[in-house]
Amino acid sequence: MKRLVLILFIPFFLLACGPKEVNLVPYTSPNYPITFQLPESWVVEDNEDSITIASSEALLLDGMMTNGARINITVAPSFFTGTAVATEVIDTAVRNFRDQEETEIIQDIEPTNINAQTAVQTVLRGPDINGNEIILRYMVIENLTVNVTAVVAAVHDANQNDQYGQLMADIVNSIQLSGETP
Repeated sequence: MKRLVLILFIPFFLLACGPKEVNLVPYTSPNYPITFQLPESWVVEDNEDSITIASSEALLLDGMMTNGARINITVAPSFFTGTAVATEVIDTAVRNFRDQEETEIIQDIEPTNINAQTAVQTVLRGPDINGNEIILRYMVIENLTVNVTAVVAAVHDANQNDQYGQLMADIVNSIQLSGETP
């Protein structure tokens, strides 16, 4: 009987020890026509070049991707106009990383929709230039109604995929481009 009770409580214990619920808050860029959700504890650098959000201040500056996650977003007027061109851009951008012997393609380059916006994305797992195992989500989102494009590179420590994998997908899937530049 004790074994049966123990077996019944193991799933509850595992659920209690799983990833913590992360509170996402809205972010509207003061420099670009974009809004998205991000964890309230993350840091943001939003300047004339791009928007970078990271799980810690150190990851904004550090090129190494260990113990955390970082997303870089570049927003510009639409210049891809269509999934074929966006697919080519992504293929070119990730080719060297994808062609490494150790890299695994988690999701091939494919079209999708993000908040009624055309998007193309790929997800890869492999070593970065420092040999750290990372997961890279690279995507192009176009809102042709307002003629705005975002190029998104979301990277996190592959050893922390249980903590950051779904969270990174939730953040990039919350991106909404608008026609109103602040």
